[in-house]
Amino acid sequence: MKSIDYLKGLSKFEHRGSATKNERKAADYIANKLEGMGYEVVKQEFKTTRDNLYILPLQFGILLFIMGAASFFYDKFLNALELIISLISIGLLILELSGKSFETSIMPKHRSKNVFTKFEKNDKKKIIVSAHIDTQKGSLMFSPKIVDKLKMIYNIGYLGFALIPVGIVFGLFHLYLISYIVLGIGLLITFAMIVFLLVCELGGKYTNGANDNGSGASLALAIADYYINNKENFPDDVEVIFLFTGSEETGERGMKYFLRRYRRLLNKDTQFVVLDNLGAGKLTYLEGEGMIFYKKAGEMLIDIADEMRKEYPNGVVQKRKNLLLPTDALPVLANGFCGITFISMDENGKIKNYHWFTDTIDNVDSKLLRYEESFLIEYILRVSKKISSAKSVEAVK
Repeated sequence: MKSIDYLKGLSKFEHRGSATKNERKAADYIANKLEGMGYEVVKQEFKTTRDNLYILPLQFGILLFIMGAASFFYDKFLNALELIISLISIGLLILELSGKSFETSIMPKHRSKNVFTKFEKNDKKKIIVSAHIDTQKGSLMFSPKIVDKLKMIYNIGYLGFALIPVGIVFGLFHLYLISYIVLGIGLLITFAMIVFLLVCELGGKYTNGANDNGSGASLALAIADYYINNKENFPDDVEVIFLFTGSEETGERGMKYFLRRYRRLLNKDTQFVVLDNLGAGKLTYLEGEGMIFYKKAGEMLIDIADEMRKEYPNGVVQKRKNLLLPTDALPVLANGFCGITFISMDENGKIKNYHWFTDTIDNVDSKLLRYEESFLIEYILRVSKKISSAKSVEAVK
């Protein structure tokens, strides 16, 4: 089993924090492995911000808090301006969560890197197997006692953000009592979120990331190794590309940069298979992505996963609707391509050692990794045959 060997290589890095030197070194490690297999490799360097999981909502939260607090000093013109700024802040936050490629952070940018096997624009059907390289910071947010309450924390926090412009609107209509109550609740929640996010940002330290996402990157390398040595098993009119993205943990920045630069070389029927957090639990595939705007996974990709799930009894493969925090499949789906994410979690949808300091190679299930390697190779093979036969039927028509 080659995936565990690749995982050992990636886990030698203390961390692979987004847009850090370690992340770029890990990208070079992956590029060297691909070149050793016989691939021509492209390295796409780009600049992006770090720690967006904490910094972005902190940015917007501080701005909203200032606007809400300022609105207590009533002035019709200033309140209108405060409302506009508050709505812009929430709009930018929603845009960030949509998966669209738009920079919403004002923080300094640092170098990151994507690595992928070279491809050209041609008539071949394409499958892109993708995994992100970088690791996230462990913090209070992901501590074992808090992580299960994360969805509730996000919902309350975003409610607090939304109450601020609502309170300002009531003030503009001279409904001062209601305005003060709504603003008071919104400001209290927003202040609590600001403090929470500051503690997470200042106290956070990068994890080793053996599961997230050393496991996915290692499996993608193992599939790449199989593919280049067994091309006779795949249809001639189908090409499998392997993409390793940087800075996924900062809002899928690597995938967004890849799509911005290379989407014109891809046919609209290109299929993306995203591998993420596959080191512990049960093999799971997601039916869609998105915290606010839900994007459904590719229908054909789901159908093949359903088909294979039924062939494996005793619940060794499962599916779930989506995750709280998105994967690289969100920008793929937001850009109109078909995609699906494979991930591992327990029956309750919990990712083991998620963004925590126990995410080390000692806590990766090598037996699961071995099973996933064979399952995913078979899955990619079936997808390739399906899109090839679809092309053949279309040609006959």
